[in-house]
Amino acid sequence: MGYLYEAIALRARYGRNALSWQPHLENARRSVLTAAQRCRNCERAVILGAGLLLDVPLQELSGLFREVVLVDIVFLPEVRRKVKRYNNVRLVEHDVAGIAERLYQAVREKKARAWQKEGGKVCLPESVPGLPVGAGTAGLVVSLNILSQLAFVPKKYAANHLHDLDNELLNTWCRSMVELHYEWLKTLAGDVCLVSDFRYINKDRKGMIMEQGSTIEGIDLPVPDAVWAWDIAPLGELSRSYSRELVVGAWQVHTEGS
Repeated sequence: MGYLYEAIALRARYGRNALSWQPHLENARRSVLTAAQRCRNCERAVILGAGLLLDVPLQELSGLFREVVLVDIVFLPEVRRKVKRYNNVRLVEHDVAGIAERLYQAVREKKARAWQKEGGKVCLPESVPGLPVGAGTAGLVVSLNILSQLAFVPKKYAANHLHDLDNELLNTWCRSMVELHYEWLKTLAGDVCLVSDFRYINKDRKGMIMEQGSTIEGIDLPVPDAVWAWDIAPLGELSRSYSRELVVGAWQVHTEGS
């Protein structure tokens, strides 16, 4: 569906922009560590969106919790090698949005009906957020730089394979994915930390703002406990005429178990 491609592309982007990304990564790690040190239950920490581990203070988390569970939809070989150094850290490949497999099957079924010359539209599956099996007693759950990314691959996949989709319907579906993730975080029993970009700013070569907008489908979030800028795409990364900056926040999410 493109998840592996995106993981490899992220690794390449980091290789090109490591210096400009460093302040963001340090702020993200600091936010995760602050949440971990405040945590009341140090039995298990679950990191959603662990990815390349660039923004995960893994050594510190391993020392603070009996078990650390790193969750993402795909992990690259170098991440697997790094995790082997820790006897209380495990990787779980899991779709936290609960949508990828059902979308993939819906596309396959639509193609089968088309081949058989049968009609019918595909009903886009609703996101069903959830922790992987065995992580339900987490003392700390961190949603780490994934809120704005949850809909990216599903939207691209659906648009490429379901050509009769209405754009408004597709955008509403993506927004619901983001909303459901945030609302689900608030239902968890333990401590919850959310780290996410929520706004993009495109600047011209002189540093003047050309365009800005939401990266989380326009949903409203509370005022962050901490906020910083991520120089994600310096001049030349996306375009020679503009750069892109993301505004990132960290929240201690007030949950039902708080």
